[in-house]
Amino acid sequence: MAALPPGGEPIKVGHHSEGRHRRAIDRAHNALGKAVAADREADRAASRAESAARTTELRNSPVTVANRIDKLEAEQRADQRALDGHTRTLFTDGRGVKHTEKTTAATGEYRERLIARMAERAATITYWQGIRTAQIADGAAGDYSADTITAGDLVKIRHHGWTPVLRTNKKTVSVETPAPFGGRMIRHTVPYAEIQGHRPADAAESSEGAATA
Repeated sequence: MAALPPGGEPIKVGHHSEGRHRRAIDRAHNALGKAVAADREADRAASRAESAARTTELRNSPVTVANRIDKLEAEQRADQRALDGHTRTLFTDGRGVKHTEKTTAATGEYRERLIARMAERAATITYWQGIRTAQIADGAAGDYSADTITAGDLVKIRHHGWTPVLRTNKKTVSVETPAPFGGRMIRHTVPYAEIQGHRPADAAESSEGAATA
């Protein structure tokens, strides 16, 4: 840029300075183009980094991790049943007779594929269990289950705050929350992984008693 004549002096056509002037303009134009391209690439790189960070955050969110482990473990159980063979009840007729379907244990190449797939999945489960254990230790996730929560306890759930537990199940708790536009209460279930806090019934009662004393 410093090589350009000051004050935007026009090119003197036919003058001995014409070639030097035009080359200086070309260099300035190329430099500006490179600067603009570099700035755009920097913006794209920042956008890609931000998108990758969001993707990683979602992939490693406590609820996503817990659900992923549940899904993998369910797939593992299904493959184990296929490996060992199993019998399932299709229906029970009016006379109380169970109608079943029997699947024989896997053999040959299919059995080998199942074993290899289960070994690979087991390693994946171990990895994600390590992530979840770290999240629980850091307080990012709660270690809730039917062993730690009972009916009458309070649980904190998204959008509704602290809510009494009506019933506990193997995978969820049953609660009642107001309908979106008011009116009646709606009973629904909440997976343990989505519970954001827990207060045992006796602790909740003590807290209420202290507040009213």
